[in-house]
Amino acid sequence: MAMARGSSGPAYPERFYAAAAYAGFGGSSNSSSIGAISKFRNDVALLLYALYQQATVGPCNIPKPRAWNPVENSKWMSWHGLGNMSSAEAMRLFVKILEEEDPAWYSKVPEFTVEPIVDVEMHKPKVEPATQSAIPNGNSFPEPKTISPENGSVLETQDKDVVMEGLGSISIYDQWIAPSISGQRPKPRYVHGAAVVQDKMYVFGGNHNGRYLNDLQADDN
Repeated sequence: MAMARGSSGPAYPERFYAAAAYAGFGGSSNSSSIGAISKFRNDVALLLYALYQQATVGPCNIPKPRAWNPVENSKWMSWHGLGNMSSAEAMRLFVKILEEEDPAWYSKVPEFTVEPIVDVEMHKPKVEPATQSAIPNGNSFPEPKTISPENGSVLETQDKDVVMEGLGSISIYDQWIAPSISGQRPKPRYVHGAAVVQDKMYVFGGNHNGRYLNDLQADDN
């Protein structure tokens, strides 16, 4: 079972425009000045303004304002300092800075809602109803198809892509017994890879007496 988070909002550029509207930018040509700047510290407000202009207009190509207008002069310097930053990068940085200043901003936007975390079951095996056997706790496991060879041992016919089936089925429980072996006995090893898939453990490779193995063993006990 793996956890997967649902999308936390729309993709860009919609996410940027939602952030800009929340911060007070957008709309009329004058809405991206005093109204938005008053929500944040001066340095943050100037940077947000510059990023908004860079994302929506492009690089600053307007002449520098006169020195007697300190507000417009500061806004120009902040925007001009971004140089040739791309519109996509400016959008991303705008949202990033807003989230640092107001982490809960997105939950306050009425037009959008944050989707909850959802559980997604990965690699769920498909089980045919006719091959299930019920057990007392309400769960069910597929019954493997079996054949009885001449020597009387029981082998599974599934997983045909496995090179070698290691240990056979065990019919005695709550006792220590030597498991039956079908095929060649697996070599003892270390530094090997192992994974459990459904009711089997697969062992791949490893080191045996200083030599590296390249086989695949399947243990269904």
